[in-house]
Amino acid sequence: MRLLCFILLFGFCSSQGKVDGVVAVVGNNIVLHSDVLQQTHIIAAGQKVDPRYRPHLFEEIYHSTLKGVIDQLTVLDIAEKDTNLVISDEEVDRALEQQIEDFIYRAGSEENFVEMVGMSMRQVRVEYWKEIRNMMMMERFQYSKIQNIDVSRPEVFEFYSIYSDSIPSIPPQFTYSIIETPFIAGEKSISETVSILDNLKLQIESGTASFDSLASVYSDDPGSAPNGGHLGFTERGTLVQEYEKTAYALTPGEVSNPVKSPFGYHLIRLIEKKGEKISTQHILKQITFSREDKDAALKIIKDIYYKGQSASFLFDSAAVYHAQTHKNLSGKFSNIVPDNIHSLILNQINGLNENELSPPFETENGYALLRLYKKKEAYTPDPNNSWDIIYQYAKQEKQNRVFQLWLDHVKQNTFIKAF
Repeated sequence: MRLLCFILLFGFCSSQGKVDGVVAVVGNNIVLHSDVLQQTHIIAAGQKVDPRYRPHLFEEIYHSTLKGVIDQLTVLDIAEKDTNLVISDEEVDRALEQQIEDFIYRAGSEENFVEMVGMSMRQVRVEYWKEIRNMMMMERFQYSKIQNIDVSRPEVFEFYSIYSDSIPSIPPQFTYSIIETPFIAGEKSISETVSILDNLKLQIESGTASFDSLASVYSDDPGSAPNGGHLGFTERGTLVQEYEKTAYALTPGEVSNPVKSPFGYHLIRLIEKKGEKISTQHILKQITFSREDKDAALKIIKDIYYKGQSASFLFDSAAVYHAQTHKNLSGKFSNIVPDNIHSLILNQINGLNENELSPPFETENGYALLRLYKKKEAYTPDPNNSWDIIYQYAKQEKQNRVFQLWLDHVKQNTFIKAF
């Protein structure tokens, strides 16, 4: 059950160490204590339960987690015997790639993701392909069992009367568009960045300073700088194209000239090459934008601002264009809750009325404008103001209840041994 750890990479995974031992057998699948403990720590951390101070509650979470794992494997055991359930390799491939793309986006880069999981991209795909397939099998099998379960109108009202105190409120929602004009480095900014790296290379080649010491001080890569810029062994296709093209062309011990990539400029040192794997270290310098670079972006956004006052119907088109061209904060956004809005953007929204255009404001990477179209206040759903929401809650509760009853029944005929 390593999939949960994979899905929660950015949480508590594996920080507690592993203690191996089989705690249950379900059909042909075994359940390791280490896997259950790992999931328990993740859940406990989410509930702010410290096992050192609340051991009894932590133990309850452990046993609840173990029961959930046994239930999942019971469903998997039955699903694998269902000849009507077919999942193609192509479907699994697509699901795995979508999951990996999401994690790379959250990690900030493929390089950061590889470092976090401690595996190459090829290893990730091999390691978790079957886990993704198993999850798809369980989800599709469960859906086949509950897809025809519906709720009547009286059942919806009965659900609401029982669970009204537990129904979460709907947070505020905002509909808005953003245009962000990015800072674009001029020749002066690029020249200054490259000059810094040229100087560092001279120090390395003259023996004045080591690559490791300079990387620790000057590199803008927070992941590798404390380790002297070392990235360890990486397989071909793992790192960005510009970096790899230069690194594979070096001889061991050789230091490259400054190399441009989407992250900035790098000095790259090849340490060792083993077939399709290389061990490298680098010094990354991100471009520091000059006042001239920022003023150029500000001039563009001011022009858009003045035109937007009189031609608001063009604002959305410009927002979409900038989103597609620059892949930045620009775009159209509908019914977005505060938790999904960058704090800088949320501050601007909170200062606007509906259908109002903000003045230009500086972002991390440029200048931006925001037009707020609509704001929905927070509210608590009930059958009168949110029938569809209450209906879906009631339907889901009934489906889960019916499926659990079915699962409790079939577990009696499934080989389950808990230790």
